[in-house]
Amino acid sequence: MARGGAPLSTLIEPVARDLERLDARAHDQAHRAGRPAVVSFTVAAEPVDPLAVFDGAAIVAGERALWLAPDEPMALVALGAAAVLTVEEGGERGQAGEGSGRGRGPEGHSGGGPRAPVSRPDPLRPSAGPPVGHGRGDEPAGPLAAVAGALESAWRSLCAGSLVDAPHGVWGTGPVLVGGFAFDPAVPPDAAWVGFPAARFVLPELLLTRGPHGTWLTFNRVVLPGTPTGRQGDAGWTFPEGVRLTVPPTGRGSAGEGGRRWLSLLALAARSAPGATAGGGPRRRAGSGGDGRRPAAAPVAAVARPDRRRWTEAVTAALEAIAAGALAKVVLARRLHVRAGTAFDPGTVLRRLRAEYPECFVFAVAGDGRGPGGRGVFLGASPERLVRLREARLETAALAGSTARGASAAEDEALARALLQSPKERQEHTLVVRMLRETLAPVCRGLEIAPEPRLLRLRNVQHLHTPIHGVVDGVTLPQLVARLHPTPALGGWPRDRALAFIRRWEGGSRGWYGGAVGWFDHRGDGEMAVAIRSGLVRGPEAWLFAGCGVVAGSNPEREWRETALKLQPLAAALGVEPDLGAEAGAGEAAHGG
Repeated sequence: MARGGAPLSTLIEPVARDLERLDARAHDQAHRAGRPAVVSFTVAAEPVDPLAVFDGAAIVAGERALWLAPDEPMALVALGAAAVLTVEEGGERGQAGEGSGRGRGPEGHSGGGPRAPVSRPDPLRPSAGPPVGHGRGDEPAGPLAAVAGALESAWRSLCAGSLVDAPHGVWGTGPVLVGGFAFDPAVPPDAAWVGFPAARFVLPELLLTRGPHGTWLTFNRVVLPGTPTGRQGDAGWTFPEGVRLTVPPTGRGSAGEGGRRWLSLLALAARSAPGATAGGGPRRRAGSGGDGRRPAAAPVAAVARPDRRRWTEAVTAALEAIAAGALAKVVLARRLHVRAGTAFDPGTVLRRLRAEYPECFVFAVAGDGRGPGGRGVFLGASPERLVRLREARLETAALAGSTARGASAAEDEALARALLQSPKERQEHTLVVRMLRETLAPVCRGLEIAPEPRLLRLRNVQHLHTPIHGVVDGVTLPQLVARLHPTPALGGWPRDRALAFIRRWEGGSRGWYGGAVGWFDHRGDGEMAVAIRSGLVRGPEAWLFAGCGVVAGSNPEREWRETALKLQPLAAALGVEPDLGAEAGAGEAAHGG
C-alpha cells in the first residue's frame, strides 16, 4: 500500500468490526481445538512518530516497547499485552521438542519442575580438546540454547492455525513478539532486575510498524479455551518446556472495544507527546532538554560495582588465566548505580539517544512492574546487531576493538590508524570473526565475510567492524540467537570457560545487559541487537552497564577508562554527570555536579 495510509479517525469503526469477526472465529477455534488461538489484524495508517507514541502512551500502557533500527525508517512500537511469554531463570532445561504444544490447560501453571544444578568449571583449568569447535559439537551449547529453544517451540505452537489478516510482504507486521533475553540465565538476578527473567516477550495488543512502505497498525489477541471473556485477573497456559503464557484481563474484553480504545489512545499519544515530529524529532545534544538547551545535571549519587580495587583484581586474574592458556579472551563488565533527586523519564532519554546516536539500535522494553519503585524500563542505544533474518537472508557483524574519538580531525584519524594497526585490538577482533564464521558455517550457505575490518564511528567511540552475510535454510531467529549468544565480543573465548570466569569475578547479575533484545514474527524472521550501551531505569534510580574485552596485553587502568567511555552516552542521556573516570573507590559514593 502507498505511504499515506488512512487517518486514524476513519479506521475506528471498520477495525472494530473486523476484530469482532476474527475474535468470534478464534473463540470457536480455541474451543474446538482445546488450545490457544491467535488473532492478528493489520491495516495501513497515516504516518505517526514512533518516539512520540511510545512517550505519550506512558500513562495508559504499562506494557510498552520501542525498537528503532539505525539510519533507516524501520521502527516498532508495542503497546499493551495480548499475551506474554516468559521463561524464568534456572538451570538447564530440556530442549523443546517438535511435537510439543499442548499446555497444561488455561488454569495450569508449572514452574518447570526441579532445576538442575549449574556446572561451573574452574576458569583456570583448560578443558580437553581445542576451543575452536563451536557449531561442530565440541563446544558446549550456549547459555540461551534451552531458553531460546523452549520459547521458539512455544511460539510456533501458539501460532499454529493462527488467524492472520495482514498484508503480504510487509516486514514487522502480523503476530510479532517484542522483548529480550538475559545475558546468562544461570546467574540469579539482582533485586534491580525483578520483572526481567531469562526471557520475556510480549505479543502486543497494538503494534505500530513504520517502514519504507508506510505505517501499519497490527491488532493482536490470544483466546484461551475455557476462559470467560469477562474474567478478572490474568489467565494462563503453560507449555511443556516450562514457557508460561499469560493473557492479561485487558486482552480479554470486547475485541471491537479494544480496537476503538487503542486507536483513540494512539491518536491522543501522537498529538500530546512533547517534541513529536516525524522521524524522531530534531537532532539535539545528548542530555539536552526539550528545547534543545542542555539542562543543569541532576544531583546524583553514583556507586561503581565492582570498585576499582576489585576491578583491578578481576582483570589481573583474567590476564593470569590467559597466560596459563585457559582463556583467549574474557569480557568483564561493571555497572554504575545512580540515584537522582527526581524520577528519570524514559521517553526523554530515548529521544536524546536517538538524536545523538542515529547509527545505533535505540530500544526500550518495560518489565512486568513487580520491582521496588514500580515498573522498570530497560533501554539503550546499541551499535551491535546480533542477527537479522529476513526471508532466509542473514546479517550479523563482528564488533570488537575500541578507541576514543579525537578532539580534532587529525587526532581522530591518528586514533583510527592506531586502532587498525594495534596487534591487541586486531587479535580481539579476529577472535570474534573466527567464532562467527565457525558458528554460522553449519547453517549458512554462501557466507560472506569482509576480509578486513572497517571502522564504525560513533559520537564518542570508534570500533573495528566486520559485516557478515549469508543464506540459511529452515533456521529461525531464536535458533540463531541460541547459536550466536554470547559472541566473544560480550562473553569471551572459549565460551564456557569465559562464562565461568564472569560468574566468579563480576559479583552480580548482568540481567539483560549484554543479552539479546529485539523482535521476531510468526515466520521466525526478525532482528535482535546485543544489549550494550544500555541500562535499567526505575523511578529515580538507574543502573548503567559497560564492559571491555580482556586479552593478552590488556591493562586494568586502561580497561577501566574504556568502560568509563562506554558509560558516557547513557549517563548524558539521563542528564547526570558522575565522574565516570574516577567513580568512588572501595564502594564509596561519588557525587556528580
